[in-house]
Amino acid sequence: MKLYLFKNHFMRKLTRSFGLLFLVGLFTLSFNNTLVAQDGATLFKNNCANCHSPAAKRGTGPGLQGFWDRIPGGDEEGKNAWLINWVKNSAAVINGGKDAYINKLYAEYNNYPMQAQPHLSNDEVLAIKDYLISYVPPVADDSAAGAKKNPFIKEEKSFFTPTIQWLLGLSLLFLILAVVLRNIKNTLQDSVDEKEGLIREKRAFPKNLFHWMGTHKLQAGLIILLIKIILLTKLYYWTLGIGVYQGYQPEQPIKFSHAIHAGENGISCVYCHHSAEKGKHAGIPSVNVCMNCHKGISEGTWTGTKEISKIYEAAGYNPETGRYDQPEKPIEWVKIHNLPDLAYFNHSQHVVVGGIECQTCHGPVEEMHELYQHSELTMGWCINCHRETDVKMEGNGYYNKMLSELKAKHKGVEVFKVEDIGGLECSKCHY
Repeated sequence: MKLYLFKNHFMRKLTRSFGLLFLVGLFTLSFNNTLVAQDGATLFKNNCANCHSPAAKRGTGPGLQGFWDRIPGGDEEGKNAWLINWVKNSAAVINGGKDAYINKLYAEYNNYPMQAQPHLSNDEVLAIKDYLISYVPPVADDSAAGAKKNPFIKEEKSFFTPTIQWLLGLSLLFLILAVVLRNIKNTLQDSVDEKEGLIREKRAFPKNLFHWMGTHKLQAGLIILLIKIILLTKLYYWTLGIGVYQGYQPEQPIKFSHAIHAGENGISCVYCHHSAEKGKHAGIPSVNVCMNCHKGISEGTWTGTKEISKIYEAAGYNPETGRYDQPEKPIEWVKIHNLPDLAYFNHSQHVVVGGIECQTCHGPVEEMHELYQHSELTMGWCINCHRETDVKMEGNGYYNKMLSELKAKHKGVEVFKVEDIGGLECSKCHY
């Protein structure tokens, strides 16, 4: 009896153990499949997304939706072998010239060769394949899109804002009140004059004013002096603004959002403005830089295809054929940050040597949909910056000799401002 109970207990424990192992195996398998899918998405983004879209959209290379049904190789094993060979050694397949499918694609895409990915393992290639087979294009959420305000659609602002309406209403009320009080005063004065038998000369408004000024010279002089001071102060501050275009925001030929490119997508400023690190001017990016991404991205977040089609037109690119077979047309960008010809400013000196961030002068560009001039860019503004900014000398080979000389000259001083190294000399900024 005891032996029977022992066996029964042992079998129950064994059954539970096998059941637990089975559940763990299912969980591990499902987790592994999810992990592979996630890895496939990451691998595709890092290695393939520059030229290919996981959907049917055409880019530098063909869209990969439904690719598994198109590629040769026969059964699944044969297709896997063909795909691995093509991804890791595409040049050999093209140069061999024996693959009819590749020959057709090669001709269709202007003999533009696919870049081989020999660093990918076989498992990584198959993970990308599994991701593409299971890829489902996202469905646009119209409700979410409608909830966000399109920054490029400007609402017409009426002059008669609530504040203006209140001011006009109060001004009219005070005017009516002044007229009523004046009439009451005149009526009372006429009653007193009539009772006392006085006859007063009634003057029109200008004569009445001049008569008051003649009989109250001190008060009139003080009022005139105050008015002159106010007008001259206003004139002075107005002249200070001549040539200052802070807030200048011209309309550009293409609605380009820095908030989306530099903000959401994290594109570095120097990817487009590459000469900012190499020369005096930051430079306007050529349309070829735009086409690096927009050959595969044909719709904008807010503007659909309307604005990106202008890029295609400028580059002479035909999205239907994937060829540059159209006449090119320059993009007439409007310059925003303008310095006078008499002022010298070198971007590379500030960006590379000085280590100044772009936002220091241009403001939070990564938050701007439409770019505008954030800073004053006046002489006083530059001088204040040179007086307040520490020079980043430590670890900067450009300043090694200068730093040792300054420390020897100014005992105990470790940090120096731009003005300490000649940043306020006229010839530094003026020819």
